[in-house]
Amino acid sequence: MPARKKVTDRKIFVLDTSVILYDHNAINNFQEHDVAIPITVLEELDNFKKGNDTINFEAREFIRFLDKLSTKNSLTLQDWIPLNGPTKGQFKVIMDESSTIDANVVFSERKADHKILNAAMHMREEYPKRKVIMLTKDVNLRLKAKSLNFTTHIITMLNAT
Repeated sequence: MPARKKVTDRKIFVLDTSVILYDHNAINNFQEHDVAIPITVLEELDNFKKGNDTINFEAREFIRFLDKLSTKNSLTLQDWIPLNGPTKGQFKVIMDESSTIDANVVFSERKADHKILNAAMHMREEYPKRKVIMLTKDVNLRLKAKSLNFTTHIITMLNAT
């Protein structure tokens, strides 16, 4: 069994709603790296869970998956919860969207995307020795993240290493 990388070598991927609506299983594609889900993403997924389209299915399946993981562990969703075994990463829900830079102010508008950016910036400040990467299918959000000096990946790069 491969040894788990030391924490500072593991990246933190912050997932946007668009990633989950594209693939509800995306959270499992990050090998030993960790995944953070802003609470705003869960709020947005709640709006997509009703209906018969593919995105509605993806939203429901992801919510069920998180619920299953959270009930298997005695940890809260705000703690790092193991995804699948000792060599895999962990996930957590980011409740705190405060950081030294406020995307709502930078982009002059209160939007869910800006709350997601704030959550990612909070992670970057909380874990300064780790690389925090925004993952989104939304081109405009990716551009805003880049303007805030985030490394971003496009959705086709789900096998993140």
